[in-house]
Formats: sequence, structure tokens, C-alpha cells
Amino acid sequence: MNFKRAAATAGAFLTVTVLAACTVDGTAIRGPIDLDTGRFSTELNAPAGSADTENQVSLLKAIRLGEQIVFRDEVDPALTTFGMPTYPLSTSDGLRGVFSDAKDLPTTSKLLYGFSTAGSADTDQPDSKGYNHGVFVYPDAATANAAVSELSGLLRKPKIGTPAKSTTVAGMPAETVALTQMTAGNKTTATLTLTPVGGTVIYTWADAPNAEWTRTAVRVSYEKQKALLAAMPPISDDKQIDPHGLLRAVIPASSDSAVRISGQVVGPRTISQFSGNSAKAYATFQKAGVTEVAVGGALLFATGSDKQAADLAADIAEASDDSTARKAPSPRDLSTAKCITSKSGGGSATCVIAIGKYVVQVTGDKLLEVQQKTAAEYVLVKKL
Repeated sequence: MNFKRAAATAGAFLTVTVLAACTVDGTAIRGPIDLDTGRFSTELNAPAGSADTENQVSLLKAIRLGEQIVFRDEVDPALTTFGMPTYPLSTSDGLRGVFSDAKDLPTTSKLLYGFSTAGSADTDQPDSKGYNHGVFVYPDAATANAAVSELSGLLRKPKIGTPAKSTTVAGMPAETVALTQMTAGNKTTATLTLTPVGGTVIYTWADAPNAEWTRTAVRVSYEKQKALLAAMPPISDDKQIDPHGLLRAVIPASSDSAVRISGQVVGPRTISQFSGNSAKAYATFQKAGVTEVAVGGALLFATGSDKQAADLAADIAEASDDSTARKAPSPRDLSTAKCITSKSGGGSATCVIAIGKYVVQVTGDKLLEVQQKTAAEYVLVKKL
């Protein structure tokens, strides 16, 4: 989906004027608060409205399914490096992001929605580990069973790479189709499982030099995922994209997001899927009472209280384990915002600020732009 940026305010700066004067004896007192919002709009966006197409409804349900997907670091604490494909799957993209050749399979067009998560252990051989896990929802059990057959057949005859062969994984149900293949120039082993559960398919791929680890990873993934699905309430049919209007105060992303959640409101577990240490992030959001997160050119967290928001902002500002991270100046006249810069991955900057019961997090390539966007977000959130 394409989201247009709201029109920029006239001039490069937004000035919020307070008392600007001197005392009787001539002592200078606080001058005007001069927030630098740069080119970013400080006018609330139009309400997001409701999903009115099949693909939009599918995406909403896929995002809600993200609240019931196992975290990779719940399967193995070493899997803390975020990877792709991690995103909701809607009927518009089917399974092509997970299985590159799946677009022509008959059951792909019948996929209702799904969610995929992926990552790795950021270590060198011989301890490297790769992981992909997903839940795919179909109209009925017959379609889910057919999808397992078609997808496993696809993996047995890949257009690129080593064909997968049938295997067994102890502890998996009889209906599971388990496959194995050599990867990375025959240096690692991958184990893949596809298990139909009613109208859903639970899929896991685990790759490592240690073949036994891969078998354990797929079994643990299935067990944890099955438990989450068994306790899952029905996916809501509510078509409201933004029930509480949070997206009105989020500057739209400058381009479509690769993770397919830009311009959407997601739950605390879903947003945690995009963190390296997902389980730890989710625990932090639970402590802060986070109910939803609006995603765009910034992240806007709705927490349980002003105190919880302040604590969450502090946690986010102090959470980086990046050895290159350094404290950076706050945006002009917005000292409550905390900023850091990092040299990793070509360099980045992040600012975070608590505003009442809300927390804003802004990340980008250039510190000044991140500071300006944070200032604009401050003005926008104040208008909610």
C-alpha cells in the first residue's frame, strides 16, 4: 500500500511560544520553546478508516495472528539476530516470500493469511544456526492438507539448490511431513517440517552444522506453536485499521515497508517479532502495559500509564547492546527525548521520548533528521 506524506507546515521550524521576558531586576528568564520540526508535518493525518478490500482484511488478520506466533528465541535463546522473511502474509503475496516458487501451486491462491518469522544465531561456524517458522491459514482442513502435499513436493524438486529428502523427527505427529537437505555447500543440514492442524499449517525450517539441533528446533517450535494456537481466541473480524486513531499522529513512512506493517496498528507480541531478542522485548512491553503500536515513519506505543510510558522510554533508550552506540544530543528544546547514534550497518540514529502515556521511537540514517522528526512527533502526539 502507498501512504502519502501529510503536507508540510510552512517554514522549516515550528515555534511554541511561552513566556519570553525579563524579571523586574533585569534577570533573564526562559525564552520561547523553539522546536525544530524540519520538513515534517505537524498536522494530524486523516483517520485510517476501515479495510475495504479482501487483501486489506487479510493483512489485518495476518497482523493479529502475529500475536500468537512463537518467538525464535523461545525455541533457542541463541536465535537473537532478526532476519527475513519476518512479516504478515496476506493473499496479495501468498507464500512467495517464504517459498519462492510457491506462486503457481493451486493452494497458494487459497491462502487466507499467515505470519512468518525468521532469524539466526549471530555466530561463526561451527555454531551457526538459521531459522524460519510460520503459520499459514487456509479455508479448511482439506486445503491445509493439500498445501502440505504441494509445498513438500516443491521442496523435493527445487529449481535451485539441493532437493529435500524425507526424514523423521521424533516427537512430531504422524501427519507431519518432515524433510532434510544439505545446505551451504554441504556444510550444514536443514530440517523442514510441515504439519496440518485443522485449517492451518505449521511450518519450520532449521539449519545448522549440528543436525540434531535442527531436529530439536523444529520439534520445539511445533510444540510451542501448537500450544499458542490451542489457546488463541478467534481472530477478530473487525475491519478498523486504527481503532483508537493512533496513526493520525504518526508521520507516514517515506516508502513502503518491506515488513508489510507500515501504516498499520499492531499488538505488543507482533511488534516484538521484529526485535532481535523478541522474548525480552515482549516482556518489556508487557511491563509497560503496551496495548498497541502504530507503525509508520516512527513507532508510537500506547502504554498503560504515564509512569509506564516513562519507564518504557528509559528501557528503550538503554537497551542497545551495540558496542558502537553512543549518546547523542536531544532535539532542540526537547531535552526529555533521549538519542543515540550507532556506526553499525552503515550508521544510524535513534531518539525516544515519553509523551503522557505514549512513547515515540524514531530511527533513521541522519541524526538531525531523526531529531526533527521526533520534535514533530511530539507536537502530533500532544494533539491526540
